[in-house]
Amino acid sequence: MVEYALFDVSVLPDPQTDASVLTDIPRWRQDNILRYKHPEDRRRSLGVWRLMEDMLAARGFLARDVAVDAHGKPYCDGLFFNLSHSGDLALCAISDAPVGCDIERVKDAPFEIAPRVFCADERAYLHAAQDDREARRRFFTLWTLKESYLKMTGEGLGVSPKRLEIRMPALTLRRDGAAQPCALFHTAYENYEISLCAAGQDARFLFQGQR
Repeated sequence: MVEYALFDVSVLPDPQTDASVLTDIPRWRQDNILRYKHPEDRRRSLGVWRLMEDMLAARGFLARDVAVDAHGKPYCDGLFFNLSHSGDLALCAISDAPVGCDIERVKDAPFEIAPRVFCADERAYLHAAQDDREARRRFFTLWTLKESYLKMTGEGLGVSPKRLEIRMPALTLRRDGAAQPCALFHTAYENYEISLCAAGQDARFLFQGQR
């Protein structure tokens, strides 16, 4: 089972001006939060960490048990989780199997890159949208689904997104033409597109609620 939750980071102070909000956060993560130039980016980085802490604690894990792998992906022995943030929202997904998640605020979509990142059937899915708003949503639906898969595998954008094909509305994924043993999930939340991917094909996705 995959459990995921959202957190509104706009309620947080800027950690650069209020260092008290960094209490008990590992030094490496503090450095990661404070390296951002803009307050909203620092809030997002702080917020997604605090959300992760809450979700780990509910399962008997501590944030100090979190380490970072060679790809820069945080992990915790005995539990799989993944983080993402965009706009005012942070997203965390936790699972008993490898998991990836991605959230994107729907804005002007870079349709000009579609030929480089989407296959022919995916571009046809974009072109079938009834209006520009739906086309933007479809762009970020496809993008977040691919991103969630690459975050689940830990490869990130070192793998060309065009090697992945999302089948809509079936929500299945093929890589280099071969079906992948993973479960995909997608939902819209306000002006955001949210996608998750878990190893195996029988995962259930459970929303924990807005925090």
